[in-house]
Amino acid sequence: MTLVEWDDTLVLGLPQIDEHHHKLVEILNRCYRALMLHDHSHELEGVVGELLDYTQYHFQAEEQLMAGLGYASAPSHAAAHRKFIKSIHNFKDRSDAGESFVAIDVLVFLKDWLVGHIQNTDRAFINFINERPEP
Repeated sequence: MTLVEWDDTLVLGLPQIDEHHHKLVEILNRCYRALMLHDHSHELEGVVGELLDYTQYHFQAEEQLMAGLGYASAPSHAAAHRKFIKSIHNFKDRSDAGESFVAIDVLVFLKDWLVGHIQNTDRAFINFINERPEP
């Protein structure tokens, strides 16, 4: 039972980044399974915490790579990362306050953001890497 299938449309060809993205898709699918099994309140708490930790780790690695390669769009890319983290904190606050149906909001947001970010924003970065002249 999955919400997002890991497939070639999500593979960017940079092993470390692909591994990170695959992990994020797994976290999303775990949240989806919990919701479908009606056990989302406890699972969501753990998933949101793990998501915050892992995305911060992933974003840091990605941003270091961008900075090291002189990627001109790094500031806007990093801003998208910050906005994502802020949204996850908002979901966590809502969940901690006992708000119902937060899991559904989290799933919709995560699916749309993660898939869109990988396929567009991250792919633009990979295109930049691939188009760089050989040293």
